Amino acid sequence: MNVEKIENTLQLPSPIVPFTPDWEGVERVSLSVKRDDLIHPVISGNKWRKLKYTLGQAPSSVRGIVSFGGGYSNHLHALGFVCHSLGIAFNAIIRGDYTQHPSPMIMDLMRWNVHITYVDRKTYALRHDDNYWRRLQLEYPGYLIVPEGGSQVSALRGVAELVTELDDDVDTIIAPVASGATLAGIVAQLQPKQKALGIGVLKGEGYLESLVSTLLPTPSTNWSVNHDYHCGGYAKIPLYLADFCASFNAVMPFRIEGVYSGKVFWALREMLAQGCFEDGERIVILHTGGLQGAR
Repeated sequence: MNVEKIENTLQLPSPIVPFTPDWEGVERVSLSVKRDDLIHPVISGNKWRKLKYTLGQAPSSVRGIVSFGGGYSNHLHALGFVCHSLGIAFNAIIRGDYTQHPSPMIMDLMRWNVHITYVDRKTYALRHDDNYWRRLQLEYPGYLIVPEGGSQVSALRGVAELVTELDDDVDTIIAPVASGATLAGIVAQLQPKQKALGIGVLKGEGYLESLVSTLLPTPSTNWSVNHDYHCGGYAKIPLYLADFCASFNAVMPFRIEGVYSGKVFWALREMLAQGCFEDGERIVILHTGGLQGAR
């Protein structure tokens, strides 16, 4: 599948910018933000990195693509734009029925001529089931089925490239964790003295670790997931988090939202105040883009 048309429009490598908020404890560490949100206006952040090799390695005989997501899925939004740009048929299987009230993301998919299939939660829960995949392959012969979030082994190679864009003197990389592939790709490329810290954006202690471990080519111990800042669960945005994001967006040079990036920066602020990092620690926060939650 020819993805050069897309690659020619991307800002890569994405910039790395110093980050100096007026937060307690910030003076003890060195902070930078990896601005993957600037890769592309639509296919931003880890969404492109996870799709790059999945699509680039797909055979030319592929007739179309099937994938899964919710009504505000950054993954479906990015994949829908890519398929539209490349003239590839795309079927989006969406959890819930948005027929009467389509989200802004779904309205974009409709403009891009994506075929949308709404399913109930019971059916959506089968998205990892082998029998369900075989049924989809019969229903969509010749289509490439991409897992939810684009999270599969081929995604790790694209995510790993962001680590090679960093200086070797980085100590810790912080990123949100939902489907596991972004953190796994980072871990797979770390230098021996580096570590990765994932911020769980959903309730999933043990579950998120298993997702990452399953994707990693070899076992590793230089990573962890902090589960203290999911703020009630996936896409749960309590008032204190909404207020934090609004205050952040009013003064900072980039925007965050409450589903992914907002929880990461909320966690960072709290962990700095608690002295969770070593003095002089050089930290890079990955802004994975994806602002559908803010819409």
